[in-house]
Amino acid sequence: MTKKIILISGGSDGLGKAMASKLSSNHQVVILSHNEEKLKQVSQELNCDFVMADVTDYSLLEEAVKQVIEKYHRIDILINNAGIWTEGKLEETDPQQIEEVIRVNTLGTIFLSKLIIPVMKSQKGGRIINIISQDGLHAKKEHAVYSASKWAITGFTQCLQMDLSGQNISVTGIYPGLMKTALFQKQGVPRDLSHALELTEVANLIEYVINLSPDTLITDIGIKNIINPTNMDDNTSVPQIGLDINPDMITPQIGSPSLTPPTPTTDVPATPLPGVIDITPGASDQPQGTGHLADLIPQPITTPAPVAQITPDVPVTPPVILSVAEGSPSTIITPPTSPLAEDPDLVKLA
Repeated sequence: MTKKIILISGGSDGLGKAMASKLSSNHQVVILSHNEEKLKQVSQELNCDFVMADVTDYSLLEEAVKQVIEKYHRIDILINNAGIWTEGKLEETDPQQIEEVIRVNTLGTIFLSKLIIPVMKSQKGGRIINIISQDGLHAKKEHAVYSASKWAITGFTQCLQMDLSGQNISVTGIYPGLMKTALFQKQGVPRDLSHALELTEVANLIEYVINLSPDTLITDIGIKNIINPTNMDDNTSVPQIGLDINPDMITPQIGSPSLTPPTPTTDVPATPLPGVIDITPGASDQPQGTGHLADLIPQPITTPAPVAQITPDVPVTPPVILSVAEGSPSTIITPPTSPLAEDPDLVKLA
């Protein structure tokens, strides 16, 4: 196994610490956070390195990345993990809290990725892993701000996948459900974590992605506790948005158009007059004794019959002249007045 240089934002606590613990035995892990005291404590505990920076401050991030490059000369893996949580009605949310969530969850990921991408391009390869959330895939009541910060990173991740694939840089979005972290406790919100994900399970998944061959990309991975099948990060029941249609829920509407063909009329005589063919959709409005086109086998036409004169009371539309045998009298069919009548100029007999 090749030893990789791995930079983890938000690496001093929660999932970041769990990933650092899992990866530090085989790789050189560098954790990044704004809390220097905690960084030192965790780095000694896990035998990993650290750099201090606030992910919302681009200049501090720039200096931190520079320190890592000067010491290790490369960064093979970037894990954007730093994030904070909030919930509540938008109109009741403090503007400063809104700004903080967007800056940490969205801008922090974008800033750090912007600084690392040139490094990976220069070394002709690398891997970026964005820890997002199920809230980055599905909407939830009173999660407008948090979901906005995560949906933005979902789109950001997918765009980077297209932008960087030609540079041998893979970008993967990880969408965990509820996890056993202090994310909610930090905001003073109690949350039942009995059916939440163990952090080691998510860390195992990250290790698998890191060990993929450089030319293999997994674009998106969702992971949840099996007993917590909701589509969000808590235990509330929210239906998922899907395109599956339950046929039992489809009720035909009264009066809706029917595709059943109309019942044929039964008032057509069984024996049509020789040489007379009905060319309308139904024969009920034709003179007595006419037959339908489907009831007559056309005979070969040898010699056209002379054209008969049109009487003054015939409509302006030209009549149709049909002949079934040489020498037989010509027959004039007055064009029907039905709005469903076919255009006689379009009806030809072979």
